[in-house]
Amino acid sequence: MKSSRLTYIALVLVAVVIIGMVGYFYFLRAPEAPPKVETPLEETPVTFKEIDVLKISQRADLSTIDVQVATDAPTLSVLGHVYETLFRVKFDETGTPTFVPHLVESYTKINDTLWEFRLKSGVKFHDGKPLTAHDVKASFERGPQVGSLPRILLGFIEEVQVVDNLTFRLVLKYPFGPMIAHLSHPSTAIIPAWVAERFPNAPIDSTAYIIGTGPYRFVEYKKGERTVLEVFADYWGRKPTVKRIEWVPIPDDSTRVSFLEAGTVDIVTHVPPQFVNLLKDKGFQVVQIPSVRVIYIGINVERIPDARVRQALNLAVDKEAIVKHILEGAGSVASAPIHPSVFGYSKQTPYQYDAAKAREAIRAAGWEGRELVFITPQGRYLKDREIAEAVKAYLEAVGLRVKVEVMEWAAYISRVTTQKDFDLFLLGWSTVTLDADYGLYSLFRSGAPFNRMQYSNAEVDRLLDAARAESDLAKRAQLYAEAQRLIWQDAPWIFLHYEDIIVAFKPKLVDIEIQPIERWILTYAMVREESR
Repeated sequence: MKSSRLTYIALVLVAVVIIGMVGYFYFLRAPEAPPKVETPLEETPVTFKEIDVLKISQRADLSTIDVQVATDAPTLSVLGHVYETLFRVKFDETGTPTFVPHLVESYTKINDTLWEFRLKSGVKFHDGKPLTAHDVKASFERGPQVGSLPRILLGFIEEVQVVDNLTFRLVLKYPFGPMIAHLSHPSTAIIPAWVAERFPNAPIDSTAYIIGTGPYRFVEYKKGERTVLEVFADYWGRKPTVKRIEWVPIPDDSTRVSFLEAGTVDIVTHVPPQFVNLLKDKGFQVVQIPSVRVIYIGINVERIPDARVRQALNLAVDKEAIVKHILEGAGSVASAPIHPSVFGYSKQTPYQYDAAKAREAIRAAGWEGRELVFITPQGRYLKDREIAEAVKAYLEAVGLRVKVEVMEWAAYISRVTTQKDFDLFLLGWSTVTLDADYGLYSLFRSGAPFNRMQYSNAEVDRLLDAARAESDLAKRAQLYAEAQRLIWQDAPWIFLHYEDIIVAFKPKLVDIEIQPIERWILTYAMVREESR
């Protein structure tokens, strides 16, 4: 039987090289309460019970029902229980992570640009059909056609060749160091070939087509109310201990916490820091860990083309005050566009808060009195609306006028993706592959799917392109360091902070996996019971 101690997976400052990458992780175990000494001393038996229904509340609802279209962590956390990838991240007892085969049985490097993979036999989709190499080929060909994340994650693939039902080859455009890490991202999940063929160029439009190989099948979705998953009886892997998971979106922080206190839900994510001690005092378990997410304010460089103005925006905002007073210490000031644990990270000289210097630069550039349209979600990130209001005050203090528009997450991400009628926008990014390619190429390469700033620098493009094709780690790191120096100087973002993850749940829940990439894995949760 498992240990009664909860296991959490989180980020730490211990360097590890994984498939050509370096990451930092630690492995947290919740401390056990000291034993009570009684007369006579008796040992309390502990048992673990499987769970019929587990209810979890996130801030945001599903933004899409298509795993290859999804770009946000709340959606991918849900769909990650339904779909599976060729590889996954696994953490050992010391907290050291590795990318290991999952749907793949074995794989072989034939040369620098040709790899052969063999799938596990006996894996079934939720419709009863077996997983084959044809499903992999169809998934990898469809993904980049419909989704911006697969376009980035699978962009290194020239061709998928089917050898037989369980064997396929990937022909690469160039040697690609983080290949295995990319193939562990949930946006590269394998869907049935017949579903891919039914929706070759458009998002899946019905829950009837949400079919994966994962431990849970998708059974119900009511927008704004709940998403329901039920255990898949023919799952090929270890049998889940939770039979049914209900995901309840509650954007309001106070309401979400009150649902936990009332017993309406079992787990709440994105707990605001002011509730941490309150919940602990009431006996709830609260876990706070650093994440790889960087929170930033994107700057539309087409509307604010002067780098002096963008640099002034950075000088105008007191990031340390935001972390200390708004986040209540639940984060740290960003020192680069990517987190320090990501391979290729290069620390930059911070934009120190200097309102006088910012005001002078704004005036010199002829921007004094200009109005900026600033859009922000509410309830997606920790204190997002409060941060936006603080930034508005900082910018107005240096001579600008700022109009803040607050939006619900699904509508917000749609606007950010499809429109450019704003100057500033608040977003976050997790480099979940732990490699700078995903954190830099995806956001700062000219024309990249997540370059919502419309930023373009030919030298940055050259550096990021060269780093993609470079197999030598030291040379890749040098290329990324130079790219980050230029990005920091060009300031297409107001660089804010790295965000902590805070999750709370009922006292007797065990074996909930909390990842620094903002994913909650609930498959093998159980309830600890003590009896005499």
